[in-house]
Order: sequence, then structure tokens, then C-alpha cells
Amino acid sequence: MKPDSGIKFEPSSGSEMSQSSNGDVIMDETCGFQLGPKRYPISRLQCFATAKGALAFVVMGTIVQGFLINGHVNVIISTIEKRFDLTSTESGLIASCYDIGACVAVLFVTYMGAHGNKPQWVGWGIALIGVSGVLFSLPHFLAPTYTFTLNNNTCLDPETADCTVSSIKAYRIMFYIAFIIAGFGGAPLYSLGITYFDENVARRFSSWYNGILVAGSVIGPGIGFLAGASLLGIYTYPDMTVSITESSEAWIGAWWMGPLIVGCLGLVVAVPILMLPKTLPGTEKHRVNRGHEMHNERMALEYAKDKDFGKRFRDFPKCLYVLVRNPVYILVSIGGAIDSILISGLATFGPKYVETIFGLSASNAGIAFGALALVGAAGGQLLGGGLITKFDIGMRGMMRMTYISPFICWFLSAGFLISCTDIPFAGITSPYHDGSTTGSFISSCNTQCGCDVNVYNPVCGGDGVTYYSACFAGCEDIAPGDSFTNCSCVSSTSSSGIASNITGATSGVCPGTGCGTEGLFILFCIILFLLMMCTFLNEASALQISLRCVGFNQRSFAIGVQWLIIRLIGTIPGPLIIGGVFDSACTQWSLSCNVRGACSTYSSKNLSVRIFLVLLIAKVINCILYFTAAMLYKPPTSVDDPTQPRETSGVETTPRTSFASTTITLDNDNNTLSLPVRNGSKSREAFYENAAFSQ
Repeated sequence: MKPDSGIKFEPSSGSEMSQSSNGDVIMDETCGFQLGPKRYPISRLQCFATAKGALAFVVMGTIVQGFLINGHVNVIISTIEKRFDLTSTESGLIASCYDIGACVAVLFVTYMGAHGNKPQWVGWGIALIGVSGVLFSLPHFLAPTYTFTLNNNTCLDPETADCTVSSIKAYRIMFYIAFIIAGFGGAPLYSLGITYFDENVARRFSSWYNGILVAGSVIGPGIGFLAGASLLGIYTYPDMTVSITESSEAWIGAWWMGPLIVGCLGLVVAVPILMLPKTLPGTEKHRVNRGHEMHNERMALEYAKDKDFGKRFRDFPKCLYVLVRNPVYILVSIGGAIDSILISGLATFGPKYVETIFGLSASNAGIAFGALALVGAAGGQLLGGGLITKFDIGMRGMMRMTYISPFICWFLSAGFLISCTDIPFAGITSPYHDGSTTGSFISSCNTQCGCDVNVYNPVCGGDGVTYYSACFAGCEDIAPGDSFTNCSCVSSTSSSGIASNITGATSGVCPGTGCGTEGLFILFCIILFLLMMCTFLNEASALQISLRCVGFNQRSFAIGVQWLIIRLIGTIPGPLIIGGVFDSACTQWSLSCNVRGACSTYSSKNLSVRIFLVLLIAKVINCILYFTAAMLYKPPTSVDDPTQPRETSGVETTPRTSFASTTITLDNDNNTLSLPVRNGSKSREAFYENAAFSQ
């Protein structure tokens, strides 16, 4: 090697087994099966022992997790409610069980797995998610066969609510158990999985790899949503021919297919992840002296130099205490939790918001919101990671990104002030054609019908007005295609004032005024896309700050504690907070067995203004938290290990020549290189004088 060529660290191709200085294979860097403490390497799989190969497999795991937990279940939840006679509270607990399981497991998993074989923890976690998917589908096979009876609920044949408690509700326990198991499995994925790549790639590329990893968790829900919408179009017993269509209230789609398929896929994806090496070959240089950006706190700096810190059970309280003392870490974690309130809340109620405000159908609202939010979120993750990698942005730069991004979101939040006029609802926002006042569903046109207010099956009259049910619309006859005729309450004059002798109705809520197809909706879509991209762009920088502001030996545990904070403050209460905002804007509730049920109609103006205020307040708090973290951050003077060179951002490093008192000496016979060191740094000089580099 020529003296002026510098030192080049060539990345390992992973095509050969790594060997130690005495010729022994380094088992921790081999692909193969792990049975207890014994590892069985498979040389033909060693080509996958690269950062890109490992990323491909782990991203498959994030897609499986996102498909089942964050996407598919949100589509099929209403079908599960209908099939197993569950209330919204009972079905809502299903999603909460995942967070409960994750909260219970995350501290143990990240503390024990921090210094262990991370691919083993992640792989077995994906396997558990696969098992949970299969378990989630079992009630379909174990429950009694679903049967239905058609009741037209017309004025001549009014339907009465069945208030008996069904024994089929007991199967909800299997859904709860399945998602608790999934929570256990998901705990290592976004903690140990993130730090695995952080430890095995150069510091500069950590944000790019983790950006792709988290983007997989956004793509998964998108696939899950589309698959769920398609599978629900198949009857729950595919080999059975029925006389009803998908639009019928009695229709039950094949809700169980998605969990079963993705569960089996999860078990398959877990296998290659389990076979990944503990550390990727040729990456040792990326794990030395990575603490030079951690927050300057005396206790943390002392423990950062202890390579055995965190490996013992008795260190657990100290590890937690060190993290709590780090103001940058705590503020960034709380900031991420505030964002999670919005992300989880809008993921749950976003399609419903679009449906309510713009009068779109449920399917069209779901597709529109899902596509915009998911593409924006994935784009934001990749853009954020790409910017940090491309420009090698340091801690100060990333901290500026974290408070500038929510500041921009202040203005984008105003897009939620866009709304259409309320959908006319007979007896609530619009009077019956006989001139009766709003506030009651009873009118002279339906008094003789004896309708039950506990049966809520809305219909859209030909006059553009929504009625509580066909019975309350005064409909006497049914027609093909879920339509009703001879509806005495439907006005003989259309909503535009033109007489047309309209007396019919169709199942479902009226689509509204058409505002959803106009320019206002397009403007809302553009703003929503930018808002999601801006929010998730911030996630990439916040994650890197969380990794770098703590000691390198605490990163896995720090991400685990952070995810616990995010779930307790953000993910779990988020849907409850946004759901409460929806409830506050409700103008009429339906009844089920004389108990308040779902909201029949909302005030569009009140809902849009209140959602805007929640977004604005959250982003203001975000900005304050991240700005305060940036002001409090103090980089350490030095936490470098004096026996190791500092890891650089690229794959090539050149010896520094700015030291005061020594020179470079090259011995061509022994291929050894003595680098310049500072005066008095004998240990560093001794290390470099004995370091051999291949020519």
C-alpha cells in the first residue's frame, strides 16, 4: 500500500466465511441455524450476510407486522363486530391488546437482547406475529356456522331490535390473546431491529437503512388495507352460494383469510431472519467510538466507557436511571409520543373523517385517505433518511430539522378547516316534508309504521335526504338492489326545489352535496399528503437523535424505553382522544337496545375546527419540546476509547496529519503503519504501531 493512498476499509462482500487471525471461522458472522448455544453455519447462504441482504428480510417482517396490526384489522373490524356481535368498545380493545403486549415485553426484550443475538430476537418475534395471525383466524373455523334471516324493516314489516346477549361473543377472547401475542412479537422488531442496522453500517448510512426499515411498516398497512377491501367482497364461506350481495346488511365477508395468509407468511419470513449472523462480516469498524455525539452528562459518560454495562441484571435500574437523566432523550421521546397521538388517531379515524366531511362513500374515503397518508408517510421516512445520509447531517442539523418540521405543519394543519356542508338528515339537520321541526324521527308520514329507533339502517331518499331507516322513511315495498319504493316520507320535491314525484330510497347514507369531487377536496388531499410527509420526515431525524444522544452500549434499551413512552402517551390514548373529538361533534346518536350506539350524523364545521385545533396544539407542543431539546444538548468533550480509531461516515478513512509531534512511518516489509499521535498518548501510539493493514 502506498503511503499517500490512505487507509481503505473495504466493505465485506459476505461471500465467504469470516475467519479470525488463527484461521477459525467467526461463528457470530455466519449465516446458519442457531440451536441453543450451538450454531450451524451454511456457507451457501453467506452471500446474504450483508447489510442490504439483512435489510430485505427484516423489511419483509415489518410488512407482515404492518399488514396485520395496522392495516388489515382496521378494515375487517366492523365485519368482526357484526359476525361476533361485539360492541365498539369490545372490538376497540383488540387493537389495544397489541400495545398492551408490546408494553409488557419491550423493556425485557430490549434489555436482554441489547447484547445478544438481535436477529434471533427479531426472527422469533416475527414468528410470534405469524402465530398470532393464524390464531386470529381460528374463530371462523371454531364458531357455529353463520346464518342470516332477511327482515326488510319497512313500514309494513318493521324490524325490532334483538337485545339478547349472544354466546358467540365469547370468541372475542381469542382475538385478544392473538393480539397480545403479536405485541410480544412486535417488541423486538422496531427496537432491536433498528439498532442491528445502526451497529452494522457506517454512522452516515444508519438513517437511510432505518428509514427504509420504518417505511416497510408504512407499506404493510397499505397492502393490508387493499387486501382487506378485496377479501371482504368474498362471502365468509367461499364455497357457499347466497342470495344476498355485498351491500346487504346481512353480508359477512371473508375477514379471516387475510390473518391466516399473513400468519403463514410470517412464519416463512421468520426463517431467513433467524439465520442472519449476529454481526455482519467486516463491520467491526462501525462499532468503535460511536459515542462522540451523545449528550454530555457525567454519569452517562462514565457508563459509556464500561463495555460490560447493561449486560448484568443488576444494571437494569442504573440503565433506566441514566436514560431518565438525559433531557434530550426524554424530550425527543415525548415529542415522538405527541406525534403518535395524531398518527394513531388519524390512522383509525382518518377515513371516517373524509367520509363525514366530504360526503364520500366509506370505500372511496378509505382508499383516498389510505393512499395519500401511506404514500406521504413512506415518502417522508425515505426523504428524511436520505437527506441525513446524503448530506451527513450531524446532531445539531437534525435537531433543527425536528423543530422546523412541526413549525411548517402549523400552517398545513389549516387544511383541516376545509369542509363541505352537512349532509341533510331527516329529523336532525333537515325537517320532514310535512314541515315538522327537527329533533325527532317521528313525523305524520311514518307515525302509523311503528318503527323501532333501536334499529339503525340508514337509507338515502331520492330527494338527497338521509333517513334513519326505510321504516322511518315510510317505505312500504322493496325492490332489487337494496332499494325501497312507495316511501311516503320522501319528499315529492327534490332538494333543488324541482318537483319530480320522488318516492324511492336506497340503502346507505346519501353521498352528500358532491363537495368530495370538487376542488376543495383536491386541495385537502394535497395538504394531507404534505402534512404526512412532513410529520414522518421528522420521525427519521428524531430516531437518529435518540440513537446518538445516548451511550452506544445503551442504544437498544433506549429505543425500547422510547417505544414504551410512545405507546403509553401516544399510541394507546391517540385513538381515544381523536375518537372523543368525533363524539363531541356528534349531532345525533343511534340507539341499540335503548343504549347509545354509534353516531348517526356529525356537524362538519364543528368536527373540522376541533380536529384542526388538536393538530395545531400537538404541533406547537412538538415544536417547543424539540426546540428545548436542541437548546439543552451539549456534545461531550471526548468519550472515545483511547485504544480504538473513531468510526467515520464513509468506507474510506485517511490518517490525520495535524498532530503536533510525531510523523508517519511506513515499513514496506512488514506492511505496518505507525500513525501520528498527540504528545503523551502512549496507548494510542502503541495501538497504531502494532496495527497491520493489508496492502
